[in-house]
Amino acid sequence: MDTVTYPDPRTVDLLTLYMIAVRVNTSSSDPLLRRFPIQYTPTEIVLDADGIERHRTVGFHPPEEFIPELLLGIGKAAVHAGRYSRALALLDKVLLNYPSSKASSEARQLRQICLSKGAGR
Repeated sequence: MDTVTYPDPRTVDLLTLYMIAVRVNTSSSDPLLRRFPIQYTPTEIVLDADGIERHRTVGFHPPEEFIPELLLGIGKAAVHAGRYSRALALLDKVLLNYPSSKASSEARQLRQICLSKGAGR
């Protein structure tokens, strides 16, 4: 991930716009590891504004999979916060820009929830 995905300009843009990235040494006694157990690396966890885990990916992902997974995670956090219009915009980015990604199926389902709550009107 360090040589392919993280330095990709699209990944950098996404992380800069939407995330606060934190790297934890899994061989340390960091308290985050007790709160968010990690069995395999790399593991990316998307938290909401209250620090609740909303999405997790495990394993190497090229930018074409990593970016939609993060957008999906941010979208999930927005859905849980009742911010359906924001979630809809993020999910639409997944579906428009990464339609064949693994995240697109779940993005479609969450999109329907957002629409049923009145987002996009």
